[in-house]
Amino acid sequence: MKIVFIILNYNTFQETKDCVLSIESKIDTQNYKIVIVDNLSTDDSADKIEKFIEQKNNMILIRNTENLGFAKGNNVGIEYAKRNYKPQFIVALNSDTELIQNDLVEKLDNEYRNSEFALLGPLILTADGRCDNSPHYPPTVEHIQKELRTFFTEEKIIKRGLYRPYCGIRFLRNLVRYKILKKDTPLHRNMEFYQYQRQVVLQGCFLVFSEKAFEYIKGFDERTFLYYEEPVKNLSLMKHDLVTVFDPEIVIYHKEGRSTSSVAKKNKDKLLFINKCYQQSAIILLNILKEANKEER
Repeated sequence: MKIVFIILNYNTFQETKDCVLSIESKIDTQNYKIVIVDNLSTDDSADKIEKFIEQKNNMILIRNTENLGFAKGNNVGIEYAKRNYKPQFIVALNSDTELIQNDLVEKLDNEYRNSEFALLGPLILTADGRCDNSPHYPPTVEHIQKELRTFFTEEKIIKRGLYRPYCGIRFLRNLVRYKILKKDTPLHRNMEFYQYQRQVVLQGCFLVFSEKAFEYIKGFDERTFLYYEEPVKNLSLMKHDLVTVFDPEIVIYHKEGRSTSSVAKKNKDKLLFINKCYQQSAIILLNILKEANKEER
């Protein structure tokens, strides 16, 4: 098998359908499969997906019996693909992403001959017109500690119902700091999105694993439920001297945030859920970074 796409669905039938249709219309090989993993959706999207793909021989729906989160949910699909198809490439992509060019496999083949990458990420176009949210510099202990302090502060602000004014103040503060005073953006932020780069942290909405990756890693680190999967995985890849590639010649479209918008009805509850996931994953990443620093000494 040349390539398998893993789509994690949670209450996003229409986005998943659009994603599948984009693959069907743009993929430049007939040697592909699509594995859709439903993460125990709370609506009828799994039933709709099952009906949508029932006549499609190259697609399968896996229904998880619980919401396993991003890492474990994707790993269910990855493990199924490895066991049943043994593909050269596995693409883990969000349900709200779409292919927009018709030479993905050709470019992946060319890049693998060039670099033997373990993991590859594309240039990502978003619904608000941005394309600069990948790749990232590897995080540091100091950076994650700072982000954790921010998450703790924001949790208190959300609980008090003051999140909107807080966001407004933060926006104005950053506007003054980076646009008016021209202070440098911290190095842990985004790198140049228009340049081909190696050994960088890639955005997790569309990631291409090669066969080489699975000689050393299972897939995503299952200690995280949601967020920070990318830097955690990057540390694991670097530990084995594996190659990561950011290739802006490959471009995908990302609608962003459709799954997380459905986790709760009340906006306050949704913000608290997201905040808690960030906190938990940041603590895991911080511990991994500290352990890695000890091993280097």
